[in-house]
Amino acid sequence: MKALVGLVHYCFVVLSALIILLIAWYMTFAGYFTVNPQEAVLVLRFGKITDEFREGWHWTYPYPVCRIIKIPTTKQTIKIKAFWHRPNVNAFNNPSNNQGGPLNPAVDGYLLTGDANIIHTEWELVYEINDPTKYYTKVLGTPNPVEEDETVKDPATGKKIGTRGARTILKFLLDESVVGVSSRWNADEALYKNSSEYNRQVLNEFRKKLTTLDMGINADTLEVNLTGKTAPLAVNPAFQKVIESEQEMSKDIQNAREYAVKKENEADAEKSDVIDKAKGYRSRVVSQVESEEIYFKKILDEYRKNRETVILALYTDGITDFLLKVKDKYIIPSGDGQELRIMLNPEPVVTKEDTAKGGENQ
Repeated sequence: MKALVGLVHYCFVVLSALIILLIAWYMTFAGYFTVNPQEAVLVLRFGKITDEFREGWHWTYPYPVCRIIKIPTTKQTIKIKAFWHRPNVNAFNNPSNNQGGPLNPAVDGYLLTGDANIIHTEWELVYEINDPTKYYTKVLGTPNPVEEDETVKDPATGKKIGTRGARTILKFLLDESVVGVSSRWNADEALYKNSSEYNRQVLNEFRKKLTTLDMGINADTLEVNLTGKTAPLAVNPAFQKVIESEQEMSKDIQNAREYAVKKENEADAEKSDVIDKAKGYRSRVVSQVESEEIYFKKILDEYRKNRETVILALYTDGITDFLLKVKDKYIIPSGDGQELRIMLNPEPVVTKEDTAKGGENQ
């Protein structure tokens, strides 16, 4: 009995010490946690949010008094494949082979456009949480928002009904935006001719819906990217032929415009050259006429002063200009009774240049 009492006393002391250590650990080390650089931490005390931390080491009462909720603050990505067709590798490897077949609404995704056509699209949503508290309180999310949304099952059958959470709401909002915008667009405009504007309108529509809900997501840094687009596989080759024809037409139009610009530049250059030559010719003619006018006025003034002198000077100038153009000149003195002999066929004067040319010819 003494041994039994001693053993019980010993066990009591050990258990008491262990309980004291557990209490000490619970009140000290068990409540410490660290906040990673790319996340925020919410502290819930009896289910109510009491603190929000963005960095550093912190302490709080451990569970079940307090609970820690980690929310990512980096950019998150969601893929939307609700409007994409079934994977069909053969159809894409050989586009000329009609492998599409009819659409099955149970497994095929699609969109109806404003011109009563069908298109397939893939989307990517990139978002960033800027208010973790509002993000957690405004959406019925999972206990751990870092993980995927909670899967909801039918209590009676146990079959999966769907998911619930912030990501599910974002997918639904984007799906609704894509359907609404696509219903106002033509298929060829959305797929090929102006897909960037189509993408921008989907982004604006989604941003409006998200701003209305005010979920704590930064609407200014949202990104909605059209990552995949195609016509139904059964008619995709026909769409491709139309696109190729339009591209060829655009190329021909561009070449024609470049040719027109080239010819216009050449015509402008030729016009400028003709105008410059005409201006130069006009300047020369005007200058010549003005100089002749000045000369004529001076001669006229002198003629009015002394007619005989001016006439003689003009006569002398005329004779001088005329004689400069004559090669052989003969001066015949005046008077009668004198014999005058003129050599009409003199020997040609041989110059050094003529001699050099003659030697080369020999």
